[in-house]
Amino acid sequence: MIQSSAVLKFITVICLALLAYHYLIYAALMKVWGLLHPCPVRQAAVTPTVTLIVSAYNEADVIAQKVENSLALDYPADKLEIMFVTDGSDDETPAIVARYAERGVVLLHSPARRGKSAAMNRGAAQARGNVLVFSDANAFYEPDVLRKLVRHFADETVGGVSGNKTIRQGDGRIGQSAGLYWRYESALKSWESAVGSTGAVVGEMLAVRRDCFTPIPPDIINDDTYLLLRLTGTGWRVLHDPEAVSWETAVLTPEDERIRRRRIAAGRYQLVLQPRLWPWRYPVYLFQFFSHKVLRALLPFFMAGAFAANLWLVGRKQAGKLMKLTFAGQLIVYLLALVGALFPGNGRWHKLPTVVYYIVNGNLTSVQGLLHYLSGKQTVLWEKASREKEAG
Repeated sequence: MIQSSAVLKFITVICLALLAYHYLIYAALMKVWGLLHPCPVRQAAVTPTVTLIVSAYNEADVIAQKVENSLALDYPADKLEIMFVTDGSDDETPAIVARYAERGVVLLHSPARRGKSAAMNRGAAQARGNVLVFSDANAFYEPDVLRKLVRHFADETVGGVSGNKTIRQGDGRIGQSAGLYWRYESALKSWESAVGSTGAVVGEMLAVRRDCFTPIPPDIINDDTYLLLRLTGTGWRVLHDPEAVSWETAVLTPEDERIRRRRIAAGRYQLVLQPRLWPWRYPVYLFQFFSHKVLRALLPFFMAGAFAANLWLVGRKQAGKLMKLTFAGQLIVYLLALVGALFPGNGRWHKLPTVVYYIVNGNLTSVQGLLHYLSGKQTVLWEKASREKEAG
């Protein structure tokens, strides 16, 4: 009969190994794989017709800046259509966009609020461009973004391209943590793209071939991941371009950040729990999605399993040297997270506790997202977060 201590040791080791795989080993594997067996992509200075579709809900404080940012993009004017979908907005957002009609900006507005996916579908249905670029009102593009994105469509195997989301953090801990996280994500997605397809995209900057776009179901929370799955599930490559840069300011309060991450987590579980959407016919894409997204949804359970099993072994004095070391390591991680939570700051010594806190807190919020999704509390309607003021 297998002893309970052996089972608990097995649980501890497996959970810690899966945590290490997701955060460290998988990224290293993608980098090495991409170097040894790259999947090249053809690039060319092509200029297909593009429709930039911006979904905006009650964004009166930033919408004019977003319109001006869109008009300043370096792309042939006769091949660029700029469209704002402001459905449900009851502030000045539609009126502000309407002022730019003489400069060719298209406004789609309906009093009914049906969520971002519905707005994206409505914009795509009326778009004239052969490439659809989806964006948010608070995401600002560098001038060369469109040229960077569309150059990949010279390769007929590419169905979508996502860009590099950066955070202008101001002085807040949230901005510092989020900025580090997005730098890690950008590197990982670049390595994944070299292997085949990225395992994640950002909805703030997602270019899709018009012929590849399929309407997003109205109940989908994370529209960007859904489109990724639709594309890879039909054999299209989806790439990450680190040179196509967008920026936004960090959310202002921890509560806003918690709500944002809870919503994203709820949407992640929604798609993870629908395996029929996974790219089963394409093993490399399936492996990347599983390692990047599915395991991320399971991380809170790996963390809880490792700590509970290890604690039981130590408490029952059944832990050998290895189990004592793993328990001490976990205590150090959670102590660092506590320091990051209690002593926020931007100093050099704050960096490690801040990052650890961001990761641990994100996994706690992920559980809240799962509960929100299972209880039906999470809707497709976004609530606008307050954001740090942009310096200058």
